[in-house]
Amino acid sequence: MRALYDFVVRVENLFDTEVTNSKSGLIRDTRWDDFEGRVPFGEVVCVPEKFDTPAEVGDTLLFHHHVSQEPEKYSMGEDLYRVSYDPHNYQGQSYCAIKGDGSVHMLGDWIFLVAYDVDTNEEVLTDDGIFLGHKASELKREAVVYCEGKGTESVGVNKGDTVGFVKNADYELLLPNGDKVYRCKPDDLEYVLL
Repeated sequence: MRALYDFVVRVENLFDTEVTNSKSGLIRDTRWDDFEGRVPFGEVVCVPEKFDTPAEVGDTLLFHHHVSQEPEKYSMGEDLYRVSYDPHNYQGQSYCAIKGDGSVHMLGDWIFLVAYDVDTNEEVLTDDGIFLGHKASELKREAVVYCEGKGTESVGVNKGDTVGFVKNADYELLLPNGDKVYRCKPDDLEYVLL
């Protein structure tokens, strides 16, 4: 198979349904929260012929959650899925290639920032003690650059820099090694701390 404009990846399970901290072997029902259990990566089977990328067959490709959530749109059968690639626009669903040695190679001008944990454990109760949910925490809009992309060169941003980013640019991904990152573009950055 030759892929012209998109990646083709092999993903055996689109969702991680096992609850790992359970001794009784519970299975998560992803119908209620398909964003939480999605698997956002797969093995590269074909690279887009029309683009020069650092990705190679056998690498792990990190991609947008739509591939997992809409398999009827992206499935090519036999655990193969089409993942769009656009090196400059938000329409591209391919974020990075991870080599066998664990090195991360960003695709296009995407950037990864180190994600931070948000404390959402504070409960909100009525005066009568009725549980209303958890208190929304004010999100910190600063993070450390985990891996820079092509677009960071022009704005002078490097791995390890602390940057500020615009509201809602903190799209969280879980890397195969367990690291949590935010995916964004150089246009989402507001400043670099010196």
